[in-house]
Amino acid sequence: MRAWCRLVCAVVLTWASLLAQKPAGQPERFDLLVRDDFFAGMFGDETRLDRGMKYCEDILAKNPNHAQALVWHGGGLVTRASSVYARGETAAGDRMWQQGMAEINRARELAPDDMGVKIGRSALIIGMAGSGFDPDDTEGRKLLESAVRDYEVVYEAQKSQLGRLSFHNRGELLFGLAAGWSHLGNEAETRRYLETIVRECAGSGYEKEARNYLLKKPFAVVDHSCIGCHVTKK
Repeated sequence: MRAWCRLVCAVVLTWASLLAQKPAGQPERFDLLVRDDFFAGMFGDETRLDRGMKYCEDILAKNPNHAQALVWHGGGLVTRASSVYARGETAAGDRMWQQGMAEINRARELAPDDMGVKIGRSALIIGMAGSGFDPDDTEGRKLLESAVRDYEVVYEAQKSQLGRLSFHNRGELLFGLAAGWSHLGNEAETRRYLETIVRECAGSGYEKEARNYLLKKPFAVVDHSCIGCHVTKK
């Protein structure tokens, strides 16, 4: 789950940095209301995770089709499932994991163009692939492909302003794409994003890490850990 937290954190922060100030009278962005509690929960703070989950559940009780609440709640269920699995409760973990995945997929169906939904769902799936991915699993492969494709949409939306972002936000977004394509065995796309990192993150630790992957023979799966991840205390 830490792989997901690192990826979600970086890309949500990247997306936030590109959004204009919300117009007067508009509600605050949903991810800003819940993400700190969920990130803390993913690092083991169950009280914070429970608070984030309850916030989503209260919203979903009023509006079962609230896509962003669904994607965060589904991710929280998958996080909880990992703890249940660790206790040896396989059946309960399976139920929780399946419900969580159903929720993030439903969120995408409800709001296929919502960037917050794309980010949350894709980050979860790519992060899980980093914890173990079977390239021969047809359904798993289709799921990962859909996540990487959605990340491509996020990247294209940010591409023109990439140079304005911090190295952290640039590097994490691009490494997310490199990791996703590498798990799918697409060396050409993986190399393309690694080369983009070398160019766009020159002089940083991201450039060095990307160059190391580009030099590896044979082609290696990208296993990147976030540089500078953080969770605020509350």
